[in-house]
Amino acid sequence: MLAVVMLAVAVVGGAPETTPRIVVADTASAPERTAAAEIARCFGLATGRRFTVAPESAAGSARHAVWVGPTRAARRAGLRCETMGEEEWALRSTPEGLLVAGGRPRGTLYAACRLLEDNFGVRWWSPWEETVPRRARIVLPKVHRRGRPAFAYRDVYMVEGPGAAAFCARNRLNRNGDSAIPGALGGAMDYGPPYHVHTLATYLPPERWFDAHPEWFAEVGGVRQRKDAQICPMHPGARAEILARLRAFIAESRAAAAREGRPAPRVYDISQNDWGGFCECAACKAMVEREGSQSGPMIDLLNYLADGIRHDNPDVFLDTLAYFQTQPPPKTLRPRDSVIVRLCDTGSNFARPVTDPANRAFRDLVAAWGRIAKRLRIWDYGVTYGPYAVLPFESVHTYAPDFRFYRAHDVEGVFTEFEYAVTGDLRELKLWMLAKLLEEPDRDPAALLRDFTDGYYGPAGTLLRAYLDALRAAQQRAGSFIGMMAAPDHFAHIDAAFLAQAHALFDRAERAVAKDPARLRRVRHARFSLDRATLVLARRIARAAGGRLPVDRERVARRLLAVWRERIALFVPPERRPAEEQAATGEVERLLAAPLDVPLPERFHGRPPAEVMDSLAQDFRCWQDQAKVVPDPEAETGWTARLQIADDQLDPTYRLPMPWGVYDAAGARGVTSAEVRPEDIPGPGYHWVRLGPVRLGAGHYVWFFRSWVIQADLVPPIAEQTWEVWARVKWTGPAYPHARAGERNAICVERVVAVHAAETSGR
Repeated sequence: MLAVVMLAVAVVGGAPETTPRIVVADTASAPERTAAAEIARCFGLATGRRFTVAPESAAGSARHAVWVGPTRAARRAGLRCETMGEEEWALRSTPEGLLVAGGRPRGTLYAACRLLEDNFGVRWWSPWEETVPRRARIVLPKVHRRGRPAFAYRDVYMVEGPGAAAFCARNRLNRNGDSAIPGALGGAMDYGPPYHVHTLATYLPPERWFDAHPEWFAEVGGVRQRKDAQICPMHPGARAEILARLRAFIAESRAAAAREGRPAPRVYDISQNDWGGFCECAACKAMVEREGSQSGPMIDLLNYLADGIRHDNPDVFLDTLAYFQTQPPPKTLRPRDSVIVRLCDTGSNFARPVTDPANRAFRDLVAAWGRIAKRLRIWDYGVTYGPYAVLPFESVHTYAPDFRFYRAHDVEGVFTEFEYAVTGDLRELKLWMLAKLLEEPDRDPAALLRDFTDGYYGPAGTLLRAYLDALRAAQQRAGSFIGMMAAPDHFAHIDAAFLAQAHALFDRAERAVAKDPARLRRVRHARFSLDRATLVLARRIARAAGGRLPVDRERVARRLLAVWRERIALFVPPERRPAEEQAATGEVERLLAAPLDVPLPERFHGRPPAEVMDSLAQDFRCWQDQAKVVPDPEAETGWTARLQIADDQLDPTYRLPMPWGVYDAAGARGVTSAEVRPEDIPGPGYHWVRLGPVRLGAGHYVWFFRSWVIQADLVPPIAEQTWEVWARVKWTGPAYPHARAGERNAICVERVVAVHAAETSGR
């Protein structure tokens, strides 16, 4: 059972002549029965009385009733549910009572939720918290409204926590990433197997097919690639096998749906693997040259598959990505009408709407794809993926203009990637606002924000809005560019002045709800990402502010860890909680132990601050935590990112020569690289290695090893200047030169320093 927070409201005086009955159609579907039950549940919570649901055949001639679903009362009023869209809903007052009806599968359920939300003040704030205002009696409203969500497909990846599926249904999200929405809650606009994205490696697994058919896989540099590459989308044999597998997936999913009594999925994804390595064979190269983009071969493949299933499966749609290399649309090819293109926003500044001049490139892509694709969806990002994601940035003001722009360009749906249930920035607020504006982009975002902040935070609501205003103003002053791979230093708006202002607002907010434990917890959860950013960015902020922070770092750390444990208890299954709590404790202790004043290495002394970038181990991105940030007495800073290498890992991935380089995440391209050879290591311990000169811009990072397990972001104060990049690295163990007795094989990266090239010339 979801926790219910009762709020006192004005009581309507006088007893009604009759208590409204709730009547459900005899032919009601499972979601329509859920709709009736939800009305009865909320009416009961509001009044403290018990409401039951009666079938229409037993209702007689009730005159003061709520008629749910395709009832005879609805038909008598001319409301025919069978002619309504799948999510179209209607609320209508008649002499017989109130009609709550809609199309199938979700229309009637949405009508019930709109009635409870709009007319009775019910709010489903999060997957575990709701508000049902108290009232003395239920008075049916006089209404005549009809509507449907603005987008046919509304998917947030992922809504997590107890009651996640119910939260989605109640707030009109019709898909929840990888999690199911049961049929009783209206089901979801699900994808068929094997998965909803990055499926080519599943259709053609190289471990099964490469030895027999290497020609089915991408040719890169004249060699067919077994690993970390795409397929050859133009090869007839590869196409025929993918078509056969697609037909099998459709048949299997339809049989499973029939066995389970649910609708079969109608959309199947065939999209590029989540890495590079596009095919350079003669056929693919000719197609790319003709169409001007890697989208050419992919759309040609999708059209072939669409033609191949059309006869037997005219109601099936195929979905593919426009992602990095495939983002530009083809010049002459047009996707078949049954092909859905999901355009990914990988390059925008998420702190500004897509309509902002800074995001013109993506806006132009939306318009360009909209001109050639009948079915266009957007893959949006509500979070970032740099180290310590997600740090505070105000994005709520972007939702309405973004969704209005997409609707104006005939986008049929939006997928918003929204991970980090435990550590996300203002997660409950942002999730609620996303759901509301995906359904109705024309709603007043300021009124919605006031609704949530006043209802969820109570007396602290005005202070939470003041915090959001301060955050947005700081972003504008600093000109922060928050892209999908934003590193901590990209959050330039989080400086000493903002930190002092923001913490003062949260201090006041906590005092405002000090006697309300539920709301105090909510305010502290809202403060989580600010507290985390305070620790993550402490060194940078203190350096710019003369060596001091405007807050007590130890107090912040204690509060952060306490709230982190609360959120782990909410979102993480019991068996995983100890490991999650250990990781949280380790991060907080590591950040707290880092000195605020870390001198530059001796070789870089005297450089002006604007001409030196210094990234420490605590700042690195360590893929899947394979490299550990640990204390090291040999490190100048006392800490290092250590990759311990097992004997069975000593393949070329981690042997010398060791490659490293710079990658442009925004442009999805390598910038430069070099190798460290055995003869470059003069002895045991740490040594500086050099890479450069290189022109650095936003979204660039340094990677190490062939696995790229350790990555260090570089955020130049001025983009597109030339820098020299240095890294302090040591190699230990018998696999490397100068091994010392008892050492295990490991590679340690302590620090990355980039120096403006003009300062190092001639040195």
